[in-house]
Amino acid sequence: PIFYKKERFRLLDEGHFWLSEVTDRPNKGWDAALPRICTWGHFLDRQTRRRFWFFNLHMDHVGVRAREESAKLVVAKIREMCGPREFVILTGDFNVDQNNPIYTTFTTSGILADSYQTAARRYAPNGTFNNFNPTLKTDSRIDHIFVSPSVCVHDYGVLTDTYRSQTTRSDEEIKSGAFPKEVSLHSYEARTPSDHFPVVVRLEF
Repeated sequence: PIFYKKERFRLLDEGHFWLSEVTDRPNKGWDAALPRICTWGHFLDRQTRRRFWFFNLHMDHVGVRAREESAKLVVAKIREMCGPREFVILTGDFNVDQNNPIYTTFTTSGILADSYQTAARRYAPNGTFNNFNPTLKTDSRIDHIFVSPSVCVHDYGVLTDTYRSQTTRSDEEIKSGAFPKEVSLHSYEARTPSDHFPVVVRLEF
């Protein structure tokens, strides 16, 4: 899904297509393990009167050819649907990182740039996949925000925040001579809300 602020943006048109040889109905494409989809919206910014397109997808996690062909399909659809003067944002779980040849289908298209690369300020202490384990580290970014090359990306961030949940030992107070006696610590487990970290950008048309 694509969420947006209705008081700021007006939805001009919307739709979706399947990442497959058959794009107009649910089905699995190529060697994909699951049916995969791309959702899109055409928006008007009520403040600036600018129009832009937003695409959001999830490429297959198993089928290599499915990812390769899906990337080509999405680029072709953007060329077909979007006017040359309108801005485009493409987000999603691409299941390919920045070192994968399929990634370059987007970055060498001439119509999309990786916001990670073009951001004026960048906060990315980790990659975007965590496997529900906050102690893991990776440099791979498999969740991307691509934008039209003319879009100014002020900030890019991978948000690695965790939250805490109780364990069987949470009621036990932990004390140590290494910190003041009035400090009270309890054993909680660090968790992530997803097996992917959220990615955020602040951009300007």
